[in-house]
Amino acid sequence: MRKMFVLMMVTFFGTQALAARTDSGLTFGERAAGKQWVKRASLSAVAMEKALVDASLAHVSGARPIILLETNYYTFLAGEPLELRVTIDPNGFGSAVTMYLYQENRITGERRYHSVAGGLLPAGQQADLFGSVSSRVPVFVPALNDFVLFGSTGTSSDLSWNVAGALGGATTVPAGQPGLHQWVMELRDAAGKRVLARSNAMYSFINGSVEVSGTITSSTTWTANQRYVLNDFVGVAAPAVLTIEPGTVIYGGDTRATLFIQRGAKIIADGTARRPIVFTSPQRVGSRAQQDWGSLVVFGRAPINVEGGQSFMEGLASLPEFAYGGTDPADSSGILRYVRLEFGGFLIATNQEINGLTLCAVGTGTVVDYVQVLHNADDAFEFFGGTVNASHLLGVAYADDGLDFDLGYIGSVQFAVLIKRPNDEADGNILTESDNNGQGSGATPLTSPLVYNVTGVRTAATNGNYGAVLRRNTAGKFYNMIVQGSKNAPLSLRDASTASNANSGLLVFDNSILFGDFSDAAFPGRTDGEQSRNFVFTTNTRNRNVDPKLAMDSATVSKTYLPDLEPLADSPALDADFVAIPPDNGFLQVVDYQGAIGPGDNWILTGWANFSDN
Repeated sequence: MRKMFVLMMVTFFGTQALAARTDSGLTFGERAAGKQWVKRASLSAVAMEKALVDASLAHVSGARPIILLETNYYTFLAGEPLELRVTIDPNGFGSAVTMYLYQENRITGERRYHSVAGGLLPAGQQADLFGSVSSRVPVFVPALNDFVLFGSTGTSSDLSWNVAGALGGATTVPAGQPGLHQWVMELRDAAGKRVLARSNAMYSFINGSVEVSGTITSSTTWTANQRYVLNDFVGVAAPAVLTIEPGTVIYGGDTRATLFIQRGAKIIADGTARRPIVFTSPQRVGSRAQQDWGSLVVFGRAPINVEGGQSFMEGLASLPEFAYGGTDPADSSGILRYVRLEFGGFLIATNQEINGLTLCAVGTGTVVDYVQVLHNADDAFEFFGGTVNASHLLGVAYADDGLDFDLGYIGSVQFAVLIKRPNDEADGNILTESDNNGQGSGATPLTSPLVYNVTGVRTAATNGNYGAVLRRNTAGKFYNMIVQGSKNAPLSLRDASTASNANSGLLVFDNSILFGDFSDAAFPGRTDGEQSRNFVFTTNTRNRNVDPKLAMDSATVSKTYLPDLEPLADSPALDADFVAIPPDNGFLQVVDYQGAIGPGDNWILTGWANFSDN
């Protein structure tokens, strides 16, 4: 998707030539260079769509278009160019749609619709992209790839794509008017009633840029009207508290840039669905990649199973600022809620990259909820010991494992979506890799995560080696999992000590859908095939190898730009006879479905997350 399609002609459904004009007198769908990029739908198609009146995205069934809307950057100082591009994949949807594009204030909710007939309309007026306030213009879904809607050529700014926009030039931010906003594009049915696909691109007008380096030793607040740029390793030392306002954007200024919340310090990053807190690459959209910076590491004082009760971040010096572990299972390192961590994974040493979110000996007093990792070079989420509970975790395009457990982690995880893309490492696994420790010893506490309701999928082009790899004397209990599309077997039980834990009931993986190959060929170079099959289907009796029937069906890269993992009405994931009820531990919720997403609760598609590929 890195190439900009400036004067592209797309392949449309149908053959009728387009000759209609909008109220403005311009040729419908026309670019400045005269190239048509959408096609008006026939009246018969409009008639077929008139019955669609439900505006709820949650009730869409069957194939629907894929859309990804992106600005060139997330934060803009006065005078910096704001540009907008879109990728659309019809995804087999051949009926007519209406296209809507609007600006929205993320604080007040005020919307201003844009149309080629009238430009940016006053608040309170609504029009589709090619119609007017009084009319709608149905079109067939175009196939567009990084198609620039607003953009300019000849600019010297590093933020610009230097591409002319189909709808106009880049805009610049007015001075002295900070605020949180987003562009939103919707593809609706031909009547403009039912939303078939929606994508939002968040951005902020800010007052300034703050360089951050060294160690923060006193409590500090980062505000949403500034951008923050991390330089090299940045620490927050005890007893300081770093508070980050909702909507704030933090950039990793170099490849080593990493934020370490040291033992005894706290981070209060309490975002909202409309104003998530974003840690991201300093590069413009389209030029970002894994390892553009480090990421976020949190050290706590909860127990780990290392002799002496203390360890140090792998690959780093044994210094106090990188130490973690203690005796307080209820320790609090703060709040991480509605936080995105994008394009990280600094390589500390060979095979030792920084994970998307690293939680080291973090205690139950810490809140981890609605956290996304996007395009990280190592694991999405790694838990080195500790007791912290985590929910609503979203990992997209991580290179290694989705959930990695080690060093005696004994917390709970519920509701995690894990999506593999082609940037996978050769030994990366979709769902989990769990070890007691690197030596596979019996050190206590044994790694024993309690995991409920996870959905893990991969695109066909990725490695996605196994669904779950359980090894090195790990224990743990996994229920209500969905694993779909692993390259090899959906589960691999690796060694005698882990098998012993399975036989004694310390390790359970049950009430799950493991959709894949359990033949001998699915275990290349390994001797654990029969052992793993017995564990899945004999030791545990409530697992099924069936199609989970998710709305997205089998994953492709373009489908992961709008990943709909909600179970269809006839999905076996909704069979209550196979759904496990969690213990009442004060954290886990009782649900009536398997997987991370239930009917009507498509929490990854509510606008807070990002699914860009670069």
